[in-house]
Amino acid sequence: MTAASAVADQVHLGDHICWVHDDEGDGLRAAGRFLAGGLRLGHKALWFTDALPPAVARAHLDGQGVTTEAALAGGQLRILPAAEAYLPGGRFVPEAMLDTLAAEIERARRAGHPGLRVVGDMGWALRHGTSVADLCRYEAEANRLFIDGHAAGMCLYDRCLFPTEYLRPVSTAHPATVGPGTPHAWTPLLRAYRIRDPHGLRLVGEIDRSNRGAFAAMLDDVTGRATNERATVLDVSELSFADVGAASALARARRNAPSPVRLVGCRPALTRLLDLVDTRDPAGGTA
Repeated sequence: MTAASAVADQVHLGDHICWVHDDEGDGLRAAGRFLAGGLRLGHKALWFTDALPPAVARAHLDGQGVTTEAALAGGQLRILPAAEAYLPGGRFVPEAMLDTLAAEIERARRAGHPGLRVVGDMGWALRHGTSVADLCRYEAEANRLFIDGHAAGMCLYDRCLFPTEYLRPVSTAHPATVGPGTPHAWTPLLRAYRIRDPHGLRLVGEIDRSNRGAFAAMLDDVTGRATNERATVLDVSELSFADVGAASALARARRNAPSPVRLVGCRPALTRLLDLVDTRDPAGGTA
């Protein structure tokens, strides 16, 4: 088993992964393994290809033991050029693609699939002049669709195409990033799950500079004004690490949300950090 295959096996429903690679074959193997595993579990699979034609992607899945003819005919699998999905009118509109993705998740649920797996090869963004701001906004806002646990996403970014000024902010909009040389034992740095009763979010893993954009978007989704002023519970009992930036975001959410925000399961280190942040930043400034 290759490293790419082993790591791809760790991506589960609820995960939204930035997969950075410098080898086209690595991206192909990861995407194929991820989608093939989902198809065997009864998930619906969408593959938005860019570097490779859809026919090559399909042949790779066939090589993984997937009967693509039946999966395509039954609607369980769709493979299409990324530009058709992300640029339907010739330009990228983040909100429109988010609506499309939300509709696909709901369609998969109505069809009785346990979940939806999506692979997006993002090379189209450079060729079509998509701004870093638009790409980051899309990737960050997409997290609110994954925290329900009905979908998993793998976004492929070729390090040979994307300059650092793209990759650094885009990767922070994902809860977890995979890069060349990632060990077999990798698991996503941060996982987040929406909870319904009480309304809130359960956080598992670590929050630091590498996923701060994703965390901010998820936090805003459950504590912002769109929550209809429901009280929010943030379960941090499985959060093993949070840096000062994460603590500052939590403190601001508690101060500024339109309804009460309650943290449960705080470890002593996080409690001390929150106390420190509140002392140093009583007005809610940026840390």
